[in-house]
Amino acid sequence: MINLNYFNFCAMGIMLVLVITAMVRRMLRGRRNRYFWNLLLVVTCSALFEILVVILDNTYEASVTQKYIVHCCYLIMHSLSVPVYVLYLACLTDSLYRLRDNLAVQLVLAAPFAGLMICIVLSPVYHIIFYFDSLNRYTKGPCYFLLYAAAAFYIALAVIHVLRQRRLFAKGQMFVVLAILPVVAAALWVQVTYPMIRVEMFVWALGLLFLLLMVQKPEERTDPVTGFGKQGAYVTDIGQALGNEKPVHIILINILNYKALRDILGYQSMQSLLGIVSEKIMKLCREQLPKADPYYLEGGRFCLVTGKENFHRTDGAARALNGMLKDVIYLQDMDINLQVNLCILHCPEDLCDFQSIYAFSNEFEEYEKTGKVLYAEEILKDGRYIIKDLEGIIDNAVHNQGLTVYYQPIYSVEKGKYVSAEALIRLNDEEYGHISPELFIPVAEKNGVIHQIGIYVLEEVCKFIASREFQELGMEYIEVNLSVAQCMRNNLASEIIAILHKYQVRPDQINLEITETAIADSQNIMSENIRLLKEEGLSFSLDDFGTGYSNIRRVATLPLNIVKLDKTFTDLETNPKLDIVVRNTVRMVKDMDMKIVVEGIETENLVRYFSDLKCEYIQGYYFSKPLSREEFVCFVGQANKG
Repeated sequence: MINLNYFNFCAMGIMLVLVITAMVRRMLRGRRNRYFWNLLLVVTCSALFEILVVILDNTYEASVTQKYIVHCCYLIMHSLSVPVYVLYLACLTDSLYRLRDNLAVQLVLAAPFAGLMICIVLSPVYHIIFYFDSLNRYTKGPCYFLLYAAAAFYIALAVIHVLRQRRLFAKGQMFVVLAILPVVAAALWVQVTYPMIRVEMFVWALGLLFLLLMVQKPEERTDPVTGFGKQGAYVTDIGQALGNEKPVHIILINILNYKALRDILGYQSMQSLLGIVSEKIMKLCREQLPKADPYYLEGGRFCLVTGKENFHRTDGAARALNGMLKDVIYLQDMDINLQVNLCILHCPEDLCDFQSIYAFSNEFEEYEKTGKVLYAEEILKDGRYIIKDLEGIIDNAVHNQGLTVYYQPIYSVEKGKYVSAEALIRLNDEEYGHISPELFIPVAEKNGVIHQIGIYVLEEVCKFIASREFQELGMEYIEVNLSVAQCMRNNLASEIIAILHKYQVRPDQINLEITETAIADSQNIMSENIRLLKEEGLSFSLDDFGTGYSNIRRVATLPLNIVKLDKTFTDLETNPKLDIVVRNTVRMVKDMDMKIVVEGIETENLVRYFSDLKCEYIQGYYFSKPLSREEFVCFVGQANKG
């Protein structure tokens, strides 16, 4: 009976296409890609050896030795296909680390395949699995069933693993990875029943094609420029690692001058530069972090994720990479210097939930450049990322009275007493206690809750102004901050006016603070809101002057009453040249007929310095920290009486 190779040739064609696709798309980097590549090579070798088996079996001139060698190679690669597929499935769910930590499980899993390999290798001598009879015909040995038994064992193992880890598979992926097994088993049954129809490898090839398109998804997982995993792949893989309670080290790499370089180099040259950087990172991985998974998170941000096998190398590798990336890069007759921040994040020791890890991966770029390798443990001491579900905490505070308005007195140099105050929001949580506005305000702006917070602050301030105790203090007005997000609202003016009318507060008793960022980002909307509110009699001050990016001309065109100098202007002792900047800034503001509030004053010398410059108001810890309403009333009442 003559066996046919038609299906094997088709399978080989598909496999070659898959191999070329994986190489062209640079799908050789990253753990998942490596295991898919291993599976691809095993099945390709199986198809190749099966083609040779059929050719030799149909060639009567072939020697028995040749046939034994080719048949042994074919059976070894064929038997290896399902175990390698099981390892690939374990890789998809990031469960391999459990095997590395358990020698007993490794032995149990490897025993069937190891025993089968011994039987196959010994078959030419002892005819255990197969042999050739006196007529040089292929004949099954007494233990041929071991091939099916081993395959059945690993198929059952694969099914159990997929079902147990089903929550770690994306929608539709579980069906694809499971469907391959019964289809391959059915193809094997057809091939056993009708030996001349060699269809098994063809089915394997189709299965791998579906895996590539629906599970590996190179267009979704692999960045075409760097060959690293995309941000979506990073999200998926970190989520799986956490789901499996797998400890990992993450090396975060951020090119701080990425935007500047992109503007200078242009798109094509920037892509070339990213390719050079990725090659440097891969060189480091090959030399010091084998099996680390590289990712490109866009915007000049890379990261390497590695398991326990590399934990002892992480620190040294990060330092080496930091040095490599500081070297001058020669590109198109240009010498390019990268400004890079590297940070090592230990999970779960530093962070143990996905939201915090993802937020840290995206936001650590804002950390100051030191030139040294950073450690998340040190950065996290400010509490920015330890707080889980900050959005939920903010939402709970908004709806369950977790917010409080504090007031920081503002001192009038001319009158020698406190005439106003700045309203500041505070958030207290049952689990985390006091949470800094620097942490929750940016989050509130992103999810839109800042509008509710802004309305709450204004209402609380208006209630206070309308109270008898405020009138008895003789205060002139309260300053209320407007966030950037609030400034983007078309109905901002009508909302503020409605609240003032509700509590019968005079417009001159409220001063609205806006930032330079708000002016720069929302010029048209902000200008219209200011115009409407000015017509109602409200005044405006420019907060944190000197820290933003708006130009002086823009500031001069706005009808501002007050400019608040940021606390950076008070750093006169460490930077004497700042005196020139301060004096000229004060003169410029006064020439524009605006009053000045100096923020962040903490010493008597600074009070005297800015008083001599005729700055009208001073605010800072030298006079008082922000106080609750009750503390504020008591403090100002006693101070102003004295």
